[in-house]
Amino acid sequence: MNNAHNCVAKQPDNMQASYDVAVSENPANRPTSASGRQKRAVGSHKKFWAPGRTLRIAFLNGDQAFKDGVKAAASNWLPYINLKFDFVDGEVGDIRIRTEPATYWSNIGTDALLTVEGPTMVISDWMLQPRLFAHYVMHEFGHALGAQHEHLHPESNIPWNKPAVYQDHGVPEDADENYFGRKTVDDRYFNLLDPSEVNYSPYDPKSIMHYEIRQAWTHGDFKIFLNLAISEKDKAFMAEAYPYPE
Repeated sequence: MNNAHNCVAKQPDNMQASYDVAVSENPANRPTSASGRQKRAVGSHKKFWAPGRTLRIAFLNGDQAFKDGVKAAASNWLPYINLKFDFVDGEVGDIRIRTEPATYWSNIGTDALLTVEGPTMVISDWMLQPRLFAHYVMHEFGHALGAQHEHLHPESNIPWNKPAVYQDHGVPEDADENYFGRKTVDDRYFNLLDPSEVNYSPYDPKSIMHYEIRQAWTHGDFKIFLNLAISEKDKAFMAEAYPYPE
């Protein structure tokens, strides 16, 4: 593994279906125009759950230590959001968690509603370093609550040394942009989110949603350590997404 958290934020195969479930769950997920009026624009919608609801979170497998660790770490989000978590065993849940070795991914927010079978989140059960495990869980639950990767923020401006990143991921020097390995690296690290299609606050290098950035992968004296706690901007972002009634 070439970085401490090789997470994949799953993108939907059907954008229309993603839009439909998002708006059905929470009408505020419709995109808005500059004037504040809601508009229909498939692909530029938000994916937040309806504030005030209880998310049923099902464990598809895993031992009790894994489940307890997930519950404890995921609950770090709860003080900042108007949601409740109901953790259960079995195959029925809004969010369904499976553990697999060295694997981390999650659907983004309401995209979890696109399927009723199989996992919507996968987390490795490697728990030898509790703080690192908690980071993984909080990061994946950030996705499950509707957050994207912070290093892909439209304003991140990371001075990437792309050849170094390609090399460490086994991408040949002469690979063109359509080479699968290069495209995978581009999507994971370099292709920033379209500002017209995401809901974002100012760039936050301390976000729990940010990848660790190695200095060897950048130009100059630039690196970002793995963030092990939910940042103040993370808290504010989620509090705005999941407000309490006034």
